[in-house]
Amino acid sequence: MRKMDEMEKYQSGIAARYAFSFYTITLLIWSLFNYFKTGNTGWQFPILLIGCAIYLWAQVYFKRKAS
Repeated sequence: MRKMDEMEKYQSGIAARYAFSFYTITLLIWSLFNYFKTGNTGWQFPILLIGCAIYLWAQVYFKRKAS
């Protein structure tokens, strides 16, 4: 495999940002809907929190690694 050039890296970053935003918003809406319907957020909310924590940890890790 060859390394990605700058344009491919940029496009990959944009695609990842859109996908992460979609899943975050979808899980948040689903959790809120369940909370108002049943009084419990269900298993969607922990998945949302774990996904956000992994994303933020990766951001911090790679920024520190780069500097």
